[in-house]
Amino acid sequence: MPVPRLLRHYWLRLSHTVQQASTSSRQTALLWLGAALVGLVAVLLAKAAEYAFGLFSWAQGQWRFAPLLLVPAGGVAALWLMRRLGEGAQGSGIPQTKAALETTHAPARTSQLLSLRIALAKFIGIVAGLASGFVLGREGPTVQIGASLMHSLHGFARIDTPLFRRQLILAGGAAGIAAAFNTPLAGIVFAFEELARSVEEQTSGKLLGAVIIAGVVSLALLGDYVYFGRIHVPGFSAAMLLPIVLIGGVAGLVGGIFSWTCIHAQRWLPASVQQWRTQAPYRFVALCGLLIALLGLLAPIHGSGAEITSAAINQGSALPWYFTPLKWAGMVLTFLTGLPGGIFAPSLSLGAGVGSWFAPLFATTPPVKLMAIGMVGLLAAVTRAPLTAAVIMMEMTDGHDMVISSLAAAMLASAVARQFKVNLYHALADQALSRLR
Repeated sequence: MPVPRLLRHYWLRLSHTVQQASTSSRQTALLWLGAALVGLVAVLLAKAAEYAFGLFSWAQGQWRFAPLLLVPAGGVAALWLMRRLGEGAQGSGIPQTKAALETTHAPARTSQLLSLRIALAKFIGIVAGLASGFVLGREGPTVQIGASLMHSLHGFARIDTPLFRRQLILAGGAAGIAAAFNTPLAGIVFAFEELARSVEEQTSGKLLGAVIIAGVVSLALLGDYVYFGRIHVPGFSAAMLLPIVLIGGVAGLVGGIFSWTCIHAQRWLPASVQQWRTQAPYRFVALCGLLIALLGLLAPIHGSGAEITSAAINQGSALPWYFTPLKWAGMVLTFLTGLPGGIFAPSLSLGAGVGSWFAPLFATTPPVKLMAIGMVGLLAAVTRAPLTAAVIMMEMTDGHDMVISSLAAAMLASAVARQFKVNLYHALADQALSRLR
């Protein structure tokens, strides 16, 4: 090959390499910028949610029967607001994010699941729901908000590809979980186990960077805190085998029945109620709110349950036996309304109640340890993501001595829940995909 042609050949190759490097750097910068933004918004949502539920708790403290008015009226107002802001903000947010990962080849379809409008509606809906006293959490919705914020940046990339859009959605969802719970490792595991099931090699590094940045932002603004308080108990021993088996098994049953009940509402709800739910949605939401308020008069089931569970953990005392069935019913009723709301934190609180059932049976075991086993088991049963449940439990309670117990309970509960042949997030993601135009 003549020297001029050879030089031109290598010059073109060098230019192409530099261009690729520039494109990759631009995409990485967008990912990191978006991750910082997700961390900031997650902190704002956490503060707003805390303030909103604080208002509800204050009103309830002033007048015990205030929820009988606040929950139904708040639910109607939240539904009206959601309908004005548009579709796409209902429910947990994790199924929508999972569904969006299947549509990265068609940005127009993805925008029906992830957008700045949906992120804003989700933010407002969560705050309104907690201010009204519904049984919901903010952590799952933070996943959709984070994915929406990150996905909105794809238009700024030099080369916008389905792979890059997928990377943005994964990083946004993982960063959302990491910032919401202040659990960076759980955010990474969540992306691998629940959102994508597998992550490409070129995605994993960017994912790690995004989660770290979101975690740093959350840490800088909120400080080094643990979501449910610190659990100081002895490590794993043979004496824990029976509690793990019993609590993990019961948690799997409770979580599996919850998932089945939510997905197969048409099987147990009377046809007349289903028809009324469709034709008169505001009245249906008001009725669900009233029932939740009545249940709340019997036990403190409102909100995510993080406050009462954290207090029980810090005091080393078990929750009352009737807390679990009432909390379970409140979660189902909230789900039926279709209002924005997550089930991560409520599931953990519900699991603490399951563990509390066994405190009289295992009097020599600290109630906190039994509650922790129930928490990780219930979360694994509902999400069917045992590794995420174990890691998130370890990080958000600083319960490093319970690694073996948490993993064993999570795997057992997930296996029991699998017998109901319902995967809540997967089924809801399929429903979200089927509704796309």
